[in-house]
Amino acid sequence: MSTGRGIRLRTLSWVVTLVLLGVALAVTAALVLLTSYIHQTNDSLAASVESVRLTREIELTLDLLAHVGPDDLTARHLRGDLRELLQEAGHHVLTSQEAATLLEAADRIDQYLDASRDHLVAPFELTRLRGAALDATDRFVAVNVAQSLVARERADHWDRLANRIGLGCGAFLLGAAALLAWWLRARAFQPLIGLAATMEVFARGRRDARADEVGPHELREIAGRFNAMADALAAQRAAQMTFLGGVAHDLKNPLAALRLALATQARDPDSADRTRRTLGIVERQTSHLERMVGDFLDIARIEAGKLELRPVDADLRELVRESAALFDGYPHHQLALELPAEPVPVRCDPLRVIQIVVNLISNAVKYSPQGGAVEIAVTAADDLAAVAVRDHGIGMSEAEVRRIFEPFSRVGLSRDTIPGVGLGLHVVLQLVRAHGGTVDVDSAPGRGSTFRVHLPRGGPPG
Repeated sequence: MSTGRGIRLRTLSWVVTLVLLGVALAVTAALVLLTSYIHQTNDSLAASVESVRLTREIELTLDLLAHVGPDDLTARHLRGDLRELLQEAGHHVLTSQEAATLLEAADRIDQYLDASRDHLVAPFELTRLRGAALDATDRFVAVNVAQSLVARERADHWDRLANRIGLGCGAFLLGAAALLAWWLRARAFQPLIGLAATMEVFARGRRDARADEVGPHELREIAGRFNAMADALAAQRAAQMTFLGGVAHDLKNPLAALRLALATQARDPDSADRTRRTLGIVERQTSHLERMVGDFLDIARIEAGKLELRPVDADLRELVRESAALFDGYPHHQLALELPAEPVPVRCDPLRVIQIVVNLISNAVKYSPQGGAVEIAVTAADDLAAVAVRDHGIGMSEAEVRRIFEPFSRVGLSRDTIPGVGLGLHVVLQLVRAHGGTVDVDSAPGRGSTFRVHLPRGGPPG
């Protein structure tokens, strides 16, 4: 499986969002600028058109003024109209060149108007002054026409620029969308489809199917978690197979012992000693079977959340003595009790506490196959009571201690040499927790193990 680094979908989404935001801001800024320049161009064109119109009115007024008498009332009105038209034209001036040209035209017109009121000015001089005024107005018109052409060229330039910006943004977004679609298909959709196919194959029974950890970070995390789940399920299945083998082995041994004892008794039914030995074997093996079946039932109740406690006031010393008495017949192990002189009252379920202690003693006996002492001590504090069970057997490493309370867990070489299915300590932990207590373990390979159970003396919570 590939474990190469890949971009996060969250990072990609931020990058795409920032890119789109940047493009949108750039396009918006370009549109604002283009709108501003277009508005300026429109204003310039409108001013030029209005200036040309006013200039033509000025020229028409000059023509009319040439055909009326200098003292005529109409002449006075026409001279007033000329000054108003010149003043209005000044409102549409946008450049210094245009202002200078208009000022020159106004001076020429004023000269002509002054001369037209003077009776001593010769007609040919009036005609010359009138021609000079018209030439000045023509130059003003020419300046406005030139400005209009410049404004049109500027508008064409910005129009072409806007087209380029639009085409460029469109091409960029199209390319980005194509690149994103390719990336999603190659780096996101394909790994996702592969993960879905692996899950489907796994669901159909291919327990060895594993997903490739490729693609974006999130998909690699999902694939990694699926693979971890698949490994856990495979390990659980292996543990279940081991459990079934252990169950078959543990059931076979006491049944074989019972069958052999009964067969031996059948061959010599009149021997009282043989009958007692047979009954002792039957009792021990039956107790062993009963404890095993009890563990199975307790596991079922615990998993179903139906474990019930019946707490009463009891002396913890007596519960430990009763538990130890069940192991009196073991030939290679000596149980050493260390009990306080005073009673240790504890509110608990006596049967469950005996089950806890019996399981711990049974575990100590099994994991010290060479025999030796099993030490059981009871201590008491103000609000806690403790039971410690110590053996001098094979012991456990730190890694094994962390797993010892898992169901069906067997440590070290014991899984092949020591009988059991790995339920006893799991049951112990759940029963102790149900009482509101804790369990701690002190162990090392070759030095044996010590299990300490701490129970609240006031009883289980709730």
